[in-house]
Amino acid sequence: MLQRGGTAMDAAIAAQMVLGLVEPHASGIGGGTLILHWDARSRRLRSWDGLSAAPARTTAGLRVDTDGTLLPSDPSQRGGRTVGVPGTVPVFWVAHGQTGRLPWRELFEPAIEAAEKGFPMPAYLHAVLSSPSNAPALKAFSEWYAAPDGRPWPAGTVLRHPGYAVTLRELADKGAPRWLGDGAAQRLAQAAQQGYRPSLMTSQDVQDYRPVEREPVCAPFQAWRVCTAAPPSFGGIAVLQILQMVDARAGGRFDFADPAFVHLYAEAGRLAQADRRQHVGDPDHVRVPAAGLVSQNYTRQRAALIDPQRAMASPAAGRPAGTAGVAWVPDDGPAHAQTSQMAIADAEGNVVSVTTTNNLNFGARLAADGYVLNNAMTNFAAAPRAGEVSANAMAPRKRPVTSMAPTIVFDADGRPVIAGGSAGGGPIVDYVAAALIDMLANGRTPQQAVSRAHVSTAGAKVQFEKDTAAATLAPALAARGHEVEVLPLNSGQAFIRREGTRWIGAADPRRDGVARALPPPARP
Repeated sequence: MLQRGGTAMDAAIAAQMVLGLVEPHASGIGGGTLILHWDARSRRLRSWDGLSAAPARTTAGLRVDTDGTLLPSDPSQRGGRTVGVPGTVPVFWVAHGQTGRLPWRELFEPAIEAAEKGFPMPAYLHAVLSSPSNAPALKAFSEWYAAPDGRPWPAGTVLRHPGYAVTLRELADKGAPRWLGDGAAQRLAQAAQQGYRPSLMTSQDVQDYRPVEREPVCAPFQAWRVCTAAPPSFGGIAVLQILQMVDARAGGRFDFADPAFVHLYAEAGRLAQADRRQHVGDPDHVRVPAAGLVSQNYTRQRAALIDPQRAMASPAAGRPAGTAGVAWVPDDGPAHAQTSQMAIADAEGNVVSVTTTNNLNFGARLAADGYVLNNAMTNFAAAPRAGEVSANAMAPRKRPVTSMAPTIVFDADGRPVIAGGSAGGGPIVDYVAAALIDMLANGRTPQQAVSRAHVSTAGAKVQFEKDTAAATLAPALAARGHEVEVLPLNSGQAFIRREGTRWIGAADPRRDGVARALPPPARP
């Protein structure tokens, strides 16, 4: 799309349509998307919220049935009731109308061609389908990915997906509103009637969905201004809090091989997680003190709570400016997201960072018209207690929180110098924060930053990436009082960084991503 003279947004839309084919477990047109966009001509940073939303009719939580009975946890994670009203197609339609250049129809050509003529089974998709935990997904999508023996086709096998191609042709020819109105919304709502509990979503909910343009959230880190998506993303706020807290206490030394710094980083992450569980929800439904949470005065107060020698027993949420009169209880929801990430800059200086998701791998494990349906409703607080209300409680047309944090960094002259983000669920916060620290404070390249071993505070314990240098730090953190665990941390980072007049980029080696660039124009 860039070779054809398209904008960064044009390229992002085309890439999303291909991702729905080759990375359908993570993202696609049945999911939700956050977009952060820099317009070089107007010097304007914009953010669109296309997260999947609750329908007009809901229960009090995903584990609360329509008659008020409490449902078991595990079955409630999949099936029709978990499907949120998808926002990916509507948000890209709106963003393209305001920042695209190529015809909408043209953006679908690569994905249609790949679906009809064939594409190689990606290695990461094969690994996901081969996992025993994803056996139900392989069974649900056996027509797409399973060999006659019931196992996934080997990596590299040429696959075709004509049903997806038909859907994309209709969407390309009709545009989003007409496509939904001509039956796609009804078929989606019908497909969501399957599984453990049927969805309460109607075709009218799907057609009524509207993306929301929100003011990005920004905060300083050293000499840079870091901007990211606003709530309902808690990921962006947590990233900004971590950056400011470690900057306040690290003394200019950001060494992820040093247990003392990793302890500081982990404590900052735990404080940020406590804040987000207490304070972050959909700002169209609850008051979120976003500015207060990322203010320097507040983050310095939070950083002052960190003991350099000992882990806090149980970090509590703070009281930033803007919380007066708010009495939410902490949200213990899972905030899952397997997710895809892309970062793109075009020749005119426009930059876009897009994080897009079906939520858990293969979402609700349901399909409509050749694409996967999300299970975003699992990101709400699952079962509220009597007399307590969470900022992230389920409610009609509300959007659940997400860890996704598409980010663009600006230098002192206001030029974008880094763009990116990550896939990978709750630890997205740490993947993004640590990569930014490595690139901005430590001078690492994007490839070095995305390849570094992970430490995460997204769970109840401090997590260290298995079979990496980070895992060797676990005993030292345990000695400081942290509960620790060593496990795989499959991130999906994608970052680009400005170097003079050009950009360099890198994709996470743990996934199938890749960095590509156009050659510079020939000199006359």
